[in-house]
Amino acid sequence: MLGDEDDKAKIMEKLDKAEEELTRSGQGAVSITDPESRFMENKKKRKELSYNPQIAVDYESGIILANDVTQDCTDHNQLQPQIEMTDENLGGLPEWTKVSMDNGYFSGSNLRYLEENWVDGYIPDSKQAQEMNGKVKDGPYSKDKFVYDEENDQFICPNGEILTRKGEYKYKGKPQYSYYGANCGECPFREECAGKSKKRKITSDDYEAERRRMAGKMSSEKGKEEYKKRKETVEWPFGNIKQNLKFREFHTRGIENVRMEHNLVCTAHNLRVMWGKLGGSVAALCNIKGLVANFASKVTIL
Repeated sequence: MLGDEDDKAKIMEKLDKAEEELTRSGQGAVSITDPESRFMENKKKRKELSYNPQIAVDYESGIILANDVTQDCTDHNQLQPQIEMTDENLGGLPEWTKVSMDNGYFSGSNLRYLEENWVDGYIPDSKQAQEMNGKVKDGPYSKDKFVYDEENDQFICPNGEILTRKGEYKYKGKPQYSYYGANCGECPFREECAGKSKKRKITSDDYEAERRRMAGKMSSEKGKEEYKKRKETVEWPFGNIKQNLKFREFHTRGIENVRMEHNLVCTAHNLRVMWGKLGGSVAALCNIKGLVANFASKVTIL
């Protein structure tokens, strides 16, 4: 029957799209319902099909300055796009603008990007993030207790001995370097420091100096105070969107549709913030309507 043929054609179309996405993405599996979604870990540590929404929020006003939705399961690759979108939306960021992000954005390449683009970043490494949650198990000979001498590219152990670079290898296509202690055999703390090995080994990469500078900044009182602002800054938009706007999940399918949906929700949040900032009056409503009309005239919906 005609209806059966139509249903069959729709099913085959879905399967073809899923197969195409499977080949393109290199994933082990994709959803037939929404092939562009990805398996991601939720707050309950369970895997579910989802997208990864991103927002950049102004601390003073609570306005969302930039937003995006990605298929990446982690945030490592999202720092640079968010900075660049914010810069574009604001017509330029002042030099050394303060930016706080959680440990998910911590990577050597991100830290170098911030320094090279004159952005004053505050991002904890994994150990500092654990400390903030009271979960860290630290020891007197953990890597962060070794001083890094950037000029001579060497580490200095807590006992004052030098670890020099002795090896290089590739990990996931990126160079890694091995540093070994020269006098570990004579050290009374060797077993506690190096375990069963004869020499203490430290592994590093091309971004050790940037990591150390960020760790030092985050350990300072100023760094701690700046980072405290991140939680309250981000919680307000997410709370408003989930509780007041009742938006807790995406209702569309496909990355571009989800991006549009997320953008509309962020716009609704910003309009609500502006309404409050302008006093919630009739005049404020007219101002907002004018802004929306001006914005809408520049948008084409495909």
